[in-house]
Amino acid sequence: MKQFFGKLWLGWAALWFASLFILFWPLFYVFLSFKKTYPAAHFLRRIWGFLTCLPSGLIPVIKREGHIPKNRKIIYCANHSSYLDILTCGTYLPGYNFFMAKMELSHVPLFRKWFKTLDVPVKRENLRSAHAAFHQAAEKMNSGAHMIIFPEGKIPSDTPRLHKFKPGAFRLAIQQEAVIIPVTLPDNSVRMDIHKWIAVPGPMRMIMHKPIDTKGMHAEDATALEHQVFEVIEHNLKKRKVYA
Repeated sequence: MKQFFGKLWLGWAALWFASLFILFWPLFYVFLSFKKTYPAAHFLRRIWGFLTCLPSGLIPVIKREGHIPKNRKIIYCANHSSYLDILTCGTYLPGYNFFMAKMELSHVPLFRKWFKTLDVPVKRENLRSAHAAFHQAAEKMNSGAHMIIFPEGKIPSDTPRLHKFKPGAFRLAIQQEAVIIPVTLPDNSVRMDIHKWIAVPGPMRMIMHKPIDTKGMHAEDATALEHQVFEVIEHNLKKRKVYA
């Protein structure tokens, strides 16, 4: 019975997700056609995400552990255990943001326009493609946008356990003297279980941890920075009993 209602709720949530996206699509397309209106496109994406969450029973519970600095480049680094992570981060992380995400998402018809304009697709297994993607991300950060990245690179098969991070975001942070904000998403693997393909309404917590300033760091500090962010998120996943 639980499986039945879980799949029924997933279908309901997916219906709202797609219907609202299609409804907003003409405005998305217009705003993504000009660089100067990219911020408006992202703001509209946040409205779409908020309106998607409400009827789906996804209740955002946002906690900030530190002040997010103004006039600084920001990289949000979040754990990745569900497709809901994209919706959660895109909707509730503050600022004018873009995603760096796996190349496969750029092939999804609804997302293709985003990854040709505001967001950055990356093919991590191809070094030349990955280098070009991070160069593109640096340019967007220089223009005033903040980056959202899931440094695990993909949803782990044994969700929700945190897997080893890819190093690119931490090298970029040091190069850009950016502030890294670790983000813990402890509930999304339950709200939408991609292995059983069921959904469960309820709280959708997002914890934005204390910012980590990379100013003064050097290239050789990237590994230590990566481990620091990993430890912050893993500690909080264990603290909230996501896994032992």
